[in-house]
Amino acid sequence: MNKSNWNEDQIAEALKKLPLIEDKRTTAEIYARLPKKEYKHRKPWVTPAFASIAALFILLLISPFFINQLGINQSSSKSESSMDKASLDQAQPFSENAESKKEAELTGGSEKSTFVARSEDGFSIVTAAYPDQQVQNMITLSFQMEKSEDYLTMFQSVLSDFNPAQAGLSSSSLSGLKLAYAEGTPSKLLIDVNENPFALSASETDNKLFTEGIEESFRWQGIEEAEYFKNGEKGIELGAYGFLEGMKLGTLKRKAYFLYQESIEAPKLLAPSLLPFDKLSEALSAMKGNGTLGLKPVIEKTVVIKDIEETNDDVTIEFTSESTIDDNETDTLMLEAILMTAKEFGYESVKFEGLNVDRVGEMDLTEAVPVPFSPNPVDLNE
Repeated sequence: MNKSNWNEDQIAEALKKLPLIEDKRTTAEIYARLPKKEYKHRKPWVTPAFASIAALFILLLISPFFINQLGINQSSSKSESSMDKASLDQAQPFSENAESKKEAELTGGSEKSTFVARSEDGFSIVTAAYPDQQVQNMITLSFQMEKSEDYLTMFQSVLSDFNPAQAGLSSSSLSGLKLAYAEGTPSKLLIDVNENPFALSASETDNKLFTEGIEESFRWQGIEEAEYFKNGEKGIELGAYGFLEGMKLGTLKRKAYFLYQESIEAPKLLAPSLLPFDKLSEALSAMKGNGTLGLKPVIEKTVVIKDIEETNDDVTIEFTSESTIDDNETDTLMLEAILMTAKEFGYESVKFEGLNVDRVGEMDLTEAVPVPFSPNPVDLNE
């Protein structure tokens, strides 16, 4: 930068030549305007800053309250939500139960009027026995069919056409047999075991199902004896029983009858006890308790038998006056189970006394009731 050649005198002389600038305001006017300028200068930032500080201070004071309140509200909301959900969850089963009960009322089947089969003119009753689902009890079913064919042909037709699962039972143990009556002896049945798995099995359980199936299917038909064949030759090796030529069928088993029902949806069936009884009174007493192998009682605890009077062919059973018997499914099952038990002891009819009704199911109780032909009627067309 070049050094200036101006001295102080020259600068002072130059300044004197500048135009004159004069402030004509008075001292008071200048002083009066100073606060306004200062106020205008502070306004843009001092007040907002002060307000911000004050707001921050207030916020710090009240924020704990809002935080606590927010927590309470959130907790309350969650609690209400949980309560609502719990109420809904608790209400759900009642709603479902109500719907189930309503559905059961709407779809519930009508009560059965009988649990036994009775002989009718023009019809044959075909009896076929099936093991239960646990293969512990052998239960006889009765199929009413028109007398238009040979009985053994009708029997084979039942085995092929009926599905025992719908009754809560297992498959027949008599499938694949060749059956015929002994010539001139209708009480003797000739059985060729063919390839029957129960007869050929080495299992004692299977062998027992085979022999019980024969007995419980044919003893109702007057068959007293069965002879075994294999490929036309008499006698078979029946597993655990060894070599057998046949078996005797007991027509009177002296057994009590109980209730068998595989599930609540399955039909109620009458099933014989596993073991026989010496006396009818003992069998009837046993029918008030649970039978063996899952069988259920048929005589209610509130029903009391006062007296049993037995004759040659008939029996009279008297109930106490406190025993209440009505025309319903439960009491129909009970009285018909008693009839079946009396049949097992050789009686032809039962006279019930001390009852407060004249009719239960299909039974006229004002007279002696004939014992049935067989238990558990089934309609093949259903």
